Order: sequence, then C-alpha cells, then structure tokens
Amino acid sequence: MTARVNSPCIDIEMKNHGLSRVGWIWINRPIDGNAIDRSMVQEIIRAVASLNKNPEVRVIVLAARGESFSCGIESGWLHAQASASMNDALDDARKLAQLLQVLAECEKPTIARVQGNAVGIGAGMIAACDICIAADHVRFTMVDDNLGMAPAVITPHLVRAIGARQCQRYFQTNEQLTAARAAELGLVHEVVAPEALDKHITALIASLLLGDAQAQQASSKLIRAIAVAPGAADMTADAVRVGARLRAGPSLRARALPAERPLLSVHRIVLDGWMQEAD
Repeated sequence: MTARVNSPCIDIEMKNHGLSRVGWIWINRPIDGNAIDRSMVQEIIRAVASLNKNPEVRVIVLAARGESFSCGIESGWLHAQASASMNDALDDARKLAQLLQVLAECEKPTIARVQGNAVGIGAGMIAACDICIAADHVRFTMVDDNLGMAPAVITPHLVRAIGARQCQRYFQTNEQLTAARAAELGLVHEVVAPEALDKHITALIASLLLGDAQAQQASSKLIRAIAVAPGAADMTADAVRVGARLRAGPSLRARALPAERPLLSVHRIVLDGWMQEAD
C-alpha cells in the first residue's frame, strides 16, 4: 500500500514493506532541475522532521523527479540576496545549514536515491544522508555552476563524506565527479544502472528493516559523536557566516544576475577576491 502527501515542492510517499513503513521524500520541481529555493528548503525540513517523529516509519528515502537530482540553489534566490542585508543573508544561510542538519541528525536511516546530476546543495544533501545509491550516469559538482558560489554550508558534510584533502581539490577546481569517482571517494556507496536503481534501493531497505531500530539509532549517534571533530559546531557556524558574506558581499552585488535574465541562466558569476570579503 502506498499513501501520498503532495506539496508545491515535494511529494511524500509512504510505502509498506511488510509490517514496516518507509517514507519517500520526492523533490518535485523537474521543470527547473529541482533547484532549491526558500520554500523547498522549508518543505524538506518539515518532511524529514515529520517522518523522523513518526513511529511507524523505519527508513527515509530522499529522491527526485525528472532528469536532475538537484541543479543546486535557484539563481533567483541568489539574485534576491545580491541586494539583501547581512542579517537576511545570514538567515538564508542558516536555513540551508538547517536543511543539511536535519538530514545528518535524523534518527531514522536515510538513503539518497540519486537518479540525475547533483550540484552544490544537491551534493550536500546527499552527503548528509546515511547512504547513497546513484545511477551510473550521474555527475556531482560541489560548487553551484550557475551561481559561482563557494560551497560554504555544505562544507562540513562533504568534508565528513570525502575528507578534507579531496575537498581541497574539488571545491576549488569545480570539476565534475562521475558516479564511479564519487564512489571511490566515499560520497556514493553503490553505483548501479539507472534501470536497476529501484531494485537496489528495495534490497537495501530490506536489509535495514532486518536490523533493530533502537540499535540503528544508537549506532548512528555513536558514529556522529566519534566522527565530529572538537569545535565542529563552531566550524559550522563559521561556514554559515562565510556563505552569508558571499551572498551579501559587494562583489556579488556588482556581478549579480540582471533582472531580465532567466532565473536558470547558465552564466557564471565570478567572485573576485571573495576570500578577502569573507574575512
């Protein structure tokens, strides 16, 4: 049996697996590549929190409709931030950080089902999930190509997923990771053919449901406690501040997308001297 709850940005699908239930959160704006804006951030946060509190739900799957998992932050959101105050920019950066935090600290096992390319915050959401299964054609990019933004709020999650050394390279070069390379680095657990994606997700869910829910929850908490470095909370706060300064900085204002350009413009925004502005 399957039950659905629809919202403007996402679909929540409840599936029965024997006596257990699995909550599927579908990012559902394929017309613009599942770009993430304020409303979608809040919808996903609420969905994860609701499923996490539901005692009937054992596993949560984060998935997406269409050809892209997520093309990153909606450029219209960035355009608005170009004229925003520092306080407003900080508020938006905190919302993005909260989105990743609720995924990373969810008490239920979380699976990212990646059927299409993931950019910026899309890659961050995947890193924040416990497990990732990706189709073999998928490409990952750490920096939002069409925004030219440094990957501030996703940094703590990507560092935990692939390590600081690899982040040093891919955050600065903006190279795409193939699914196979992402698996080598640890961002992806398994790479499968697109037509086999749901079969592998179903098998993974079956394996998770064999475990004890309380033991899984305790294991996740223990792993997080061991993996999180001293001062991690301060580092996350610093990442939020850097992201806000980039969004509200004078260089970004000078080079913001003109209002007449489409929101999904592929033009890059070059942030000359961003490091000095973030100091």
